[in-house]
Amino acid sequence: MSLGIQLTFAAYLLILIAIGAYFFVTTETKRLSDYLLAGRDVGTWPVAISEVSSVASGWTFFAWVGVGFTLGINGLWFSVTMVVIIIFMYRYVGSQFRRQSEELGSLTIADHLSLAVDDDRIAMYIRIVATVAILVFMGAYVGAQIIAVGEAMDTGIGIDYLIAIALGGLVVGLYTVLGGFNASIWTDVFQGVLIFVAAVTLPILMISEVGGWSAFVAEAGAVEEAPLLDISGGLAGQALLIATLAWVTFAFGTIGQPHSLMRFQAIRDERLLSPASVIAVTFQSLRLTVPLFIGAAGRVVYGSVDNPENVAMIAIVDFFPAVIAGVLLAAIVSAILSTSDSMLIVASSDLTRFYEERIDPDASERELILLGRAVVGVLAVGGILLAFVRPGTIFEIIEFAYVGLGATFGLPLLFMLFWERMTGEAMLAGIVAGLASSIGNLYLLPDYFPILVWPVCIAVIVVVALVTSETGSAVADVPERRPVGAGPADD
Repeated sequence: MSLGIQLTFAAYLLILIAIGAYFFVTTETKRLSDYLLAGRDVGTWPVAISEVSSVASGWTFFAWVGVGFTLGINGLWFSVTMVVIIIFMYRYVGSQFRRQSEELGSLTIADHLSLAVDDDRIAMYIRIVATVAILVFMGAYVGAQIIAVGEAMDTGIGIDYLIAIALGGLVVGLYTVLGGFNASIWTDVFQGVLIFVAAVTLPILMISEVGGWSAFVAEAGAVEEAPLLDISGGLAGQALLIATLAWVTFAFGTIGQPHSLMRFQAIRDERLLSPASVIAVTFQSLRLTVPLFIGAAGRVVYGSVDNPENVAMIAIVDFFPAVIAGVLLAAIVSAILSTSDSMLIVASSDLTRFYEERIDPDASERELILLGRAVVGVLAVGGILLAFVRPGTIFEIIEFAYVGLGATFGLPLLFMLFWERMTGEAMLAGIVAGLASSIGNLYLLPDYFPILVWPVCIAVIVVVALVTSETGSAVADVPERRPVGAGPADD
């Protein structure tokens, strides 16, 4: 493996650690919200780019490229649905959630759902179940990212997989421990630019290698196993219906990703969400479509590979000079690390808040920040251990975690924001249903995952809310929008 690639990659990792060290030295973190939400003072561009980077992850350049390699553009069902949901979240959810979060003083979505209920007993149960769900789904998610880091370093840089996952977990844990949410945001911004370069450049070179767009279309259409440029994926009838529903319901998980929702909580002013949405939707549309073409082009160029999820890594090494390949490999790993750091912050936040609320209410802010940093370190080690075990493909692990988080947290949040009959009991039931149905659907009826998760969770929330609407515990209302001119709205 080229020494130039390895040196470039090593320099990039040092830059990430330097960003974390910079915020450790320069940022005054006297309050837990400073460490976990950057003092709710993040501007438009950092929020938008980091929100995209935080979900780009190993999914984009590994799992999604693998889908393009095996199924072609059939995955666009997921992409289109997700873009629509992102627009909905920025347009209708972000400002209300930001307002309510500041009113309640919540730092994460699990924290938010607990604080929104006026019955202390129900709130305690919500916090316990939500924390368990965070550990289950975020643990799986972080493990998937570290697996992807290992694959990237092994395939692209020539570092042994086991050494690679240990190194990747160490780097992301270190800069997140040092810099907190500020480091997470600004490493995401830095990485988001590199993601854009890698995503745009690679498919152009691969398609050029085939002989241009016309030659690529002809050869992709000639693949016998699956018509790569047919959105139906060669399916018809019931099989097409089930496959499409699986993609669409997978995308529904977008409503409840804690690491994305934290960006809404951290933005300086809710009026910044509108320009941020334009940036976010543009970048999301790019990262949800281009990797499918990278995978399809890889199918045409290479014919077959041992692991389709590694095609982007192979192509980067093959199509670029050593130094540029090192930078682009760093971009891929940056996408993975940007998700890992956000997830570590979320999980750390929820465990720290659980400690503060239920174990030691008198803990000082300094103690809580130290605890938060310690939790990040422990969770990073846990992710490394899960990567050693490797219970499935990157796609399979992320699909489970993504759907589980969406159902467990997204649905209760939407019902609370938009349905006046929502109760604390229904919120608790919805969180339990999200956790249980995600696991149950995957293991009992895997052929229909995640289609069955959503109707089960919606039915549980609606039924319990209707039954307890008169006698159940109340949930917080959304505060009125702040009058224009009442606060800063400039980036």
